[in-house]
Amino acid sequence: MGLSARRHARTSSRFLSRTLIVNVWRLLGIILLVWGEFGVYFWSLSSCKWPTTAVQVWFNNKLNSIQSTGKPTHILLLTDTQLEHPYAYREKVSWSDFLHRLTYELYLKRSWRVSMRMKPNTVFFLGDMLASGKDMSSDKEYKQYFEAFRQTFPLEPNVNAYYMPGNNDVGMGVTRPISRHIRKAFFQTFGPFNQQVIIHNHTFVLLDAPGLVDEDYTRAAQRIPYDKWSPLPGGPVYEQHLGCVVVLIRSEVDDTPLILLSHIPLWRKDADSCGPLREKGSIRKGVGHGYQNTLQKHTSDFLIESLQPSIIFSGDNRDYCEHIHKVVSGRVPEDVAVIPEITVKSFSPSKHILRPGYQLLSLADPDPTARFHQSIAHDLCLLPDQRFIHWRLYAGFAYSTMIVMILFNIRRRRRLSPHALLTPLSHHIPLTGIPSPYPSLVTAPWTSYAPPSPTSPRGSLPGTIRTPNAFSGPTFRSASRPGTPRTAAPLLSPIPYHHEEAEDDSLYPPQYANIRPHMLEEETWSPEHLDHLGDSENGSLIMSPYLAPNGPQKRRPWSWTWTFAFRGRRRRMTIHAPSMSWSAFGDLMAFLGDGVSADVKFKQRGIIQSIMIDFLSVAWMFVATWTVMAWWSF
Repeated sequence: MGLSARRHARTSSRFLSRTLIVNVWRLLGIILLVWGEFGVYFWSLSSCKWPTTAVQVWFNNKLNSIQSTGKPTHILLLTDTQLEHPYAYREKVSWSDFLHRLTYELYLKRSWRVSMRMKPNTVFFLGDMLASGKDMSSDKEYKQYFEAFRQTFPLEPNVNAYYMPGNNDVGMGVTRPISRHIRKAFFQTFGPFNQQVIIHNHTFVLLDAPGLVDEDYTRAAQRIPYDKWSPLPGGPVYEQHLGCVVVLIRSEVDDTPLILLSHIPLWRKDADSCGPLREKGSIRKGVGHGYQNTLQKHTSDFLIESLQPSIIFSGDNRDYCEHIHKVVSGRVPEDVAVIPEITVKSFSPSKHILRPGYQLLSLADPDPTARFHQSIAHDLCLLPDQRFIHWRLYAGFAYSTMIVMILFNIRRRRRLSPHALLTPLSHHIPLTGIPSPYPSLVTAPWTSYAPPSPTSPRGSLPGTIRTPNAFSGPTFRSASRPGTPRTAAPLLSPIPYHHEEAEDDSLYPPQYANIRPHMLEEETWSPEHLDHLGDSENGSLIMSPYLAPNGPQKRRPWSWTWTFAFRGRRRRMTIHAPSMSWSAFGDLMAFLGDGVSADVKFKQRGIIQSIMIDFLSVAWMFVATWTVMAWWSF
């Protein structure tokens, strides 16, 4: 192997050193973490915009949309936040369950912070705010649960919030007898069960859907139709001295647009489609312990005919669904009213969906005189896929790290195979292979004053020879053993030694070095120092080739200097900009490279242990960075 080949091998070993590979992979892991823990949330927000309301008018025999004038009101609709109980972390659970609950809460916190950057005027929670509110044993415990909810979903002082009960908040069905104190606790913390809210000349009706389901079972058991049913005292559709709340609300709102909010979707056929924005399947009828997929058909028809809403928003199903209810609005069968119902996507991650989300709603002033007036506009906003982040992004990075470490250690083992020398020279190099302009001197014969065990100059070089690393001419030195040479002996044979970089030669000592250009730029260098370099007789300056003014002058990099006094002495601190050159880059690679001790440790550990150590060297930095990010998020 020649000099250039050895240089190439040394440079490649620096670029593929263990320290460099591990640190580069650590940096990639940190960048991936920042993107997976924060970047994807802001990326999802970039595609969310408030919908605009419009007025559709006829112009030139065409239906045109004109944007409504005035500032619209922005409303955020979200459902199924499903916050875990704060005491769940104190239970004795496995590490996998603990990490699942921790990442689950982190997802809720970050999604909520990103959602609040939309700056809504009002927020409606469509039920199931708590994952296990129905299981609370006392009012005090329920209030602690509510405080944990407020800390996870904080609101700005100028944002109004309204809450609706869900089946996980207050219970439903067979859990009804044991949930009476839970309903009382819900009323004391979240607010009333049935509410009527007017926003921007639109009436919102918040319905107690779980209580309505329980009362519906009681009515159905007695076989009484809804139009003849008297609401139960203290029930979901009853107010003392007022009677049926649903009928009362419709009589008050007159012709203003009405928006119905229900936690449980209204009845529809199983074969009805939910539109292209749903991930899979449709909403089907189903009843189980503490849940019901849809309201009963008679209950749904009663609500639609009594309230005549302009649009319905529901939740509980976890996935998005868009359904059209058709109701005959007059005596003529052809006069059919079309009422859309939007089932809002779950805000919390679930096994039933890939990407959670929420609904954006914009309201404008209704104009009854305008035909086809659209004062209500809504749009879906999606959140990141948590399973993609954990099982594809992070797990993929772990797999790629293991593969890279395996390939790197295999290459390292081949480089340090037993057939290679332990010296800087990796192969046996014949003396004649050394490039030299003096071949006759290189092949000069040995004299009688050679060592007692002579070695052929055409054989292998000893392991202690200095490795040449510069393209400089050979320096000839005389080699001799101690003692007096024989009188008949000729001149000792010269042995060529090539100069090396960063090493001092005994024939070229540092005390005879010429003045470098940077010496003249130092503040401590004065003209008096130059007088010592001049001729003592005529005072002329003997210029060194390094001081020739004709050559291009290198510009010094930027530096910042601070002078101060410390312990009675004047100090100076200077910060220089890093040098952008190949030599500086080579120095950095040499600093990051492995030493001889690293190769020795690699041989002692073996390839399997070295792979695991390198993988863990990247993994611990990844885990530590994630821990810091999680702590900062809380």
